[in-house]
Amino acid sequence: MSDTLKRHPFSTLLSWILRDHERDGSILGIPGGLIHRPGTVPTYAGTAFTHPLATPIGPAAGPHTQMAQNIVCAWLSGGRFIELKTVQVMDELEIPRPCIDMADEGYNVEWSQELKLEDSADEYVKAWVLIHVLRRLLGMDDRPFGTVFNMSVGYDLKGIQSPSMVRFMDRLADASAGIAALQVVIERDFPQFAGIEIPSQLTDNVSLSTMHGCPPDEIGRIARHLLVDRGLHTYVKLNPTLLGGETVHRILHDDLGFTEINVPDATFAHDLPYGRAVELIKSLRAVAAGQGLEFGVKLSNTLPTVNHRDALPGEETYLSGRALYPLTVNLFHKLGAEFDGDLDVSFSGGADALNVAGLFRAGAKTVTSVTDLLKPGGYSRMLQYLENLEAEMRADGAMSLEEFARDKAATLERLAAASLTDPRYKKGYQPHPSPRVVSDLGWFDCITAPCMARCAVTQDVPEYIAQIGAGDYDRALAIILARNPLPGITGYICNHACQTRCTRSDYDEPVAIRALKRFAFEHGRVEAAPARSTGKRVAIIGAGPSGLSAASFLALNGVQATIFEARDRAGGMAAVAPRFRLPDAVVQRDVARITGMGVQIKTSHRIDGPPESLLEQGFDAVYVATGFQRDGALDIPGLEGEGVHTALDFLKRVNAGERPELGRNGRDVLVIGGGNTAVDAARTASRLTGKPATVVYRRTAAEMPADAEEIVDLCAEGIGLRTLVSPSRVVLEDGRVVGLECVRNELGEPDASGRRRPVEIPGSAFTMPADAVIVAIGQAADLAFLDGSGVTTRRNGVIEIDPETGRALDLIFAGGDATRGPETIIAACADGRRAAEALCAEFGVAFDTYAVTTPEPSDEDVARMKRIRARKMEQHRPVMLPSAERGGFDLVDATLDEEAARAEATRCLQCTALCDKCVEVCPNRANYTYLIEPVDLTLPILACRGGSLVIAGKERIQIDQTRQIIHLDDFCNECGNCATFCVHPGRPYVEKPRLFLREADFLAEGDNAVFIEGDTIRSLRDGRESRLTVGDALVYETDRVRVALSPAYEIIEADVKQTFAGELSLKEAADLASILTGIRGSLALPGLG
Repeated sequence: MSDTLKRHPFSTLLSWILRDHERDGSILGIPGGLIHRPGTVPTYAGTAFTHPLATPIGPAAGPHTQMAQNIVCAWLSGGRFIELKTVQVMDELEIPRPCIDMADEGYNVEWSQELKLEDSADEYVKAWVLIHVLRRLLGMDDRPFGTVFNMSVGYDLKGIQSPSMVRFMDRLADASAGIAALQVVIERDFPQFAGIEIPSQLTDNVSLSTMHGCPPDEIGRIARHLLVDRGLHTYVKLNPTLLGGETVHRILHDDLGFTEINVPDATFAHDLPYGRAVELIKSLRAVAAGQGLEFGVKLSNTLPTVNHRDALPGEETYLSGRALYPLTVNLFHKLGAEFDGDLDVSFSGGADALNVAGLFRAGAKTVTSVTDLLKPGGYSRMLQYLENLEAEMRADGAMSLEEFARDKAATLERLAAASLTDPRYKKGYQPHPSPRVVSDLGWFDCITAPCMARCAVTQDVPEYIAQIGAGDYDRALAIILARNPLPGITGYICNHACQTRCTRSDYDEPVAIRALKRFAFEHGRVEAAPARSTGKRVAIIGAGPSGLSAASFLALNGVQATIFEARDRAGGMAAVAPRFRLPDAVVQRDVARITGMGVQIKTSHRIDGPPESLLEQGFDAVYVATGFQRDGALDIPGLEGEGVHTALDFLKRVNAGERPELGRNGRDVLVIGGGNTAVDAARTASRLTGKPATVVYRRTAAEMPADAEEIVDLCAEGIGLRTLVSPSRVVLEDGRVVGLECVRNELGEPDASGRRRPVEIPGSAFTMPADAVIVAIGQAADLAFLDGSGVTTRRNGVIEIDPETGRALDLIFAGGDATRGPETIIAACADGRRAAEALCAEFGVAFDTYAVTTPEPSDEDVARMKRIRARKMEQHRPVMLPSAERGGFDLVDATLDEEAARAEATRCLQCTALCDKCVEVCPNRANYTYLIEPVDLTLPILACRGGSLVIAGKERIQIDQTRQIIHLDDFCNECGNCATFCVHPGRPYVEKPRLFLREADFLAEGDNAVFIEGDTIRSLRDGRESRLTVGDALVYETDRVRVALSPAYEIIEADVKQTFAGELSLKEAADLASILTGIRGSLALPGLG
């Protein structure tokens, strides 16, 4: 494995491109459907440095513009303003690895080219020629070239005037010799492209990049040299530090919430100050005008920050992406006002598809991006830039970018202000880490949906969402019910942990999974009937989510379930939820579906004796699912007073139609706690009293265990939140609540929950007036009925079970909160299903899992998914009841309407069918998808006995997925970007099969290397080489054996080359066969024949 980029000959790249395009219309991994093919001249076409510019966007100087294939990919994706990778005289730098961290806001530790200067020039010349060839290949050569290469140089005058830098700039000014040499190759090997006219000048313009801390006079001298001595149109790249330390930190910390980002004070002390920058711009504009050249600024450079993450080496990293945008656009605004809008600006600081039109409306001449293109969707994200820009220009009636920017000063002022309040740029917009699963990354079968892995019932999320998108709501509901028997309840109040692992978060916001489940529940119809009776009977204690789930799956498998419920209605904790969150009709519909399957529910039937007594009554087994139905106890004085309520009892009484007394003196209702139950109680109390309640919580809002959206609703309804406060006594007068005595806290070290422990501040006691106090500090189990039972409990009061089956005792199982402590509804459902499966196994009944199969996507499906994966698509939210109208118990959020639901369904990336994230995020094109036939084989295991091979056993080999990933090591520099976005905890550039195009590079490796020559694939594992040749037979050879296998993997011939101990698997032979046949059948990689 090497961290050095390897260059390939022009002929190799062009052969690859042509074979790729001939095979399926794709080029260098860019699908044919995502190649930018403009029709008529678009309104956004214009000029740059007097040259025609077909699109005003492109890749910024960075990893997308240092290799020929990268530049070509950017061009194919619609980029026509190509900022070449910054070069400097020091061209033998050792770049730290990994060097890119784009998980959210971007960071990097690389800042100039990784190639020798002459090699960089070669790459740019190759790219220039390839683009001219592609214009003919794609039928675009009848239009103006419309592509501008923008050279980027740094970092001091001495270096820029050095002989090697002069040679580099001379070559880009006149590349006639290099172009002529490549035209000879074209005429010889690719005559269909002979005679293409290719201009010898690659560029006549430059962006000057200077190091942070470069003196103003030095910047001026360099720029004057470029303008006067080199005759180049010149832009100077400016730093966001021009805003000043106080403004930068206020924006990052106070406005955006990126409190972990810190810029060293020294950065501001050493950088160009704003006033000096203005003087410099004015003087350089005058110089440019005198030379008849254009001058402008590039906004902005990345921002040096203290390295606060573990992803990259070193103490300093450079900030980019969405956290940089508000800084850069505010600097744009400041300079725009300074120069009264008369300053040419090329913008690159967190640009993306959703802000690009606004930037052009604000007067930007060109917009480039790096961070956005390093995220899933990759180069193809630029297509949406153009679509959105064109759509907004059309809506505005603008026929040119100049006309579009007719009110640029006002637009820029609005953009700058909006950037500080727009949720997209705030830290909390992406509160969850990049989606991950726990399974390892191997050679094969890495496609997985993180949302499913995060769901307790492993809900088939992509599948049911696809059915909603197709309009088949019955099928969508059937898919949900296969693993989740409570789609109504979970469609309304599930904690939707799945959404915290949605791959859409890498683009914008997660898919509204719970809202779509709710839509399927409301619009789908499924008739469920029990299976033929097995004669087995199970008693279930508790009709909450876990008991209902177990009963449902037992009924589906022919086991009669009878539920005993102490309360007068089924639903458990779901039946306690306020009606403005979960209507009772929804709970009862879920319950009715289950009773319709033959399940019996005996309400108001408390089980007082041990569960063994139910076995004595003739039941074959018992499932204990009693939940946590009691309120947790708070140990402070005064709780006996009138006006003190416990939260669960309070909510139950309200749902039963009562109006508990909350006082008549106009004082607050105080709710003690920070979970969802506390929030429910506060919102309910506010509706009963007509005035906002107040939640009292001992930590900060950031540590509240309540769901984030519940806290948002709490605040939207004007309910107070007093944090870092602990109650110490309920204050009573004449036995009635008049206040709550509290102490203030500060946060100490983290406790067992991972949250910082509240520590009392001495002498901080104070009293809050109150008419009522509601205690909502958690729940507890009521397990008194276990007295006399053999079922045991843990010290924390929950039932002890086998975690694999839920078994607590012979024929007695348990699950849900009674075994976990307070948990989620969906976790309780999972326990119920686990128990049903274990019970069926106990009875010898085959458990039907009702597996949902994912059909192999067609070529059309893949093309559609790829288009979706290249687009930002903001979430479709349900209509919310206005805060002013939430005085009663009307439902707060509506179900998505059909149009919104189907539109939201199209945002799903269908992660069970397709991934390709590592393919898309690699700027160098080092990862590729290849297709294989799934494998299900039984192979012999060999052993050496007496110098001969014998069959010592058998093993089953399975490869289930058609789409697989190969890593092309020649194009990798170990930047680490694919590892950032891989859903597995591995690194694709390390763990995936690593294919080498040169034998010498292959032989230099020690592990996980493959090399293909003709019909033979060679492999290096742990320093040992093996090979497989595919012909009429499969011949597998190692240093120990030579085995010939039939196409069905039966042994034809087997010879020992070197005796060995132990056993020898032939799995590698099957794996190599899959790789070889898959690559040869579905890829056109260079050098593979």
